[in-house]
Amino acid sequence: MVRSAGLLVSMTLLAGCDPLVNIEGAFFPAWLVSGLVGVVATSMTWAGLEHLGMNKHLFARPLTYFGFMMAYTGGTWLVLYG
Repeated sequence: MVRSAGLLVSMTLLAGCDPLVNIEGAFFPAWLVSGLVGVVATSMTWAGLEHLGMNKHLFARPLTYFGFMMAYTGGTWLVLYG
């Protein structure tokens, strides 16, 4: 009981520790910026692979592109905020 109450209190106090990014006067959470970079980088990867003709040789395209997106998003988070 005490442990769960301590966990609840720490979660509410640490919720404000998410880094915020100021873009044109509006504050956005850093994960949102990293996610947008991941989506844009993944779409650029798709266009590059499509241009090279390698897209048709991928085994599980949705899973592959989801992996690309997660890698780009995580990499951006680590480089900018890690």
